[in-house]
Amino acid sequence: MFKKYLINKFNKKFAGKELMFCPRIFTDMSFLPSDVLLCCHCTKMPYNPPKLFPKMISKFNFFEYIKNLDRIMTSNQSPDGVCRGCIFLEKQIVPKLPYDYNINFITINHFTKCNSNCVYCIYGDLGPKTQDIKYHLLPILKQMLKQKMLKQQGFLFNWGGGEPTICSEFKDIVKFAYDNKLRQAINSSGVEFSDIILDGLKDGAISIQISPDAGTAETYKSIKRQDNFDDVWYNIKKYAIYPDMLFVKYIFFSLSANETDVVKFIDLCVESGVKNIVIDCETNSSRNPESTFGPITNDIVNLAILMKRLAVHNNINYEVSYQWSQENRDLILNSN
Repeated sequence: MFKKYLINKFNKKFAGKELMFCPRIFTDMSFLPSDVLLCCHCTKMPYNPPKLFPKMISKFNFFEYIKNLDRIMTSNQSPDGVCRGCIFLEKQIVPKLPYDYNINFITINHFTKCNSNCVYCIYGDLGPKTQDIKYHLLPILKQMLKQKMLKQQGFLFNWGGGEPTICSEFKDIVKFAYDNKLRQAINSSGVEFSDIILDGLKDGAISIQISPDAGTAETYKSIKRQDNFDDVWYNIKKYAIYPDMLFVKYIFFSLSANETDVVKFIDLCVESGVKNIVIDCETNSSRNPESTFGPITNDIVNLAILMKRLAVHNNINYEVSYQWSQENRDLILNSN
């Protein structure tokens, strides 16, 4: 009854009104090592999604959750609101926050331990990643499930990190999700092969995305700062026995943008049986021309267009990421 009272009070304040709003405010959560963010889709630079809980939590408190949603909603109505500058925040009629099952997208980022060291990683300046979990997420997820917050239909756990396959909670959370019919998308370096992931690909409960960002070992090493190019493509080929659930991503920026790598990347996708690619770009380069790696230039956009054409020629499905500016995304999508 107390939960229903809190939601009624919240809806009376916001629902049905035309306000600055993003649907992800009601549906998303992103767990980090030291706090909980509202989402992982922020497009403003510097990357700065609003904090839903400003510190680590050991259990889920619905009262604090609603209080912080109220804080974020109220803030966004001012010119310096916490989500202002993100392309997804728009003036629109705010729907009612449902009594149950409002969360359908959770990003798992509560660890930084990784077997790669990508130059563009937000933790990149820390060097090799060694930090495993600071708190156990599984008990929190179980509490949220018990409180009828996790919407089974259309729900997705989005694994980030860090490298999920070496996170100490990986197997337990994967089993929890699988047992409760909650889908998972795993963003992996691909350095280590996982039989657990392969089993999930088989029945469609799991999808995996791997980002080599290169078609040659030299470029791969310069971006990933490790030397597992051949192992990663070997593992991609092993996952590709279930091609519908495998996505291979290429992040365009100054270090990855050259014709040789683009052509060889598509050649490797064909050789490995890849059916889905993601044409992405480095976030800071896209949003900040003075970023470490420089801006997304016309030459880089043209190389993305080349990748799209090669994908179409080889019957490979492609997706163009929202990280591109709208102008550049339109150029890539509308090119022949």
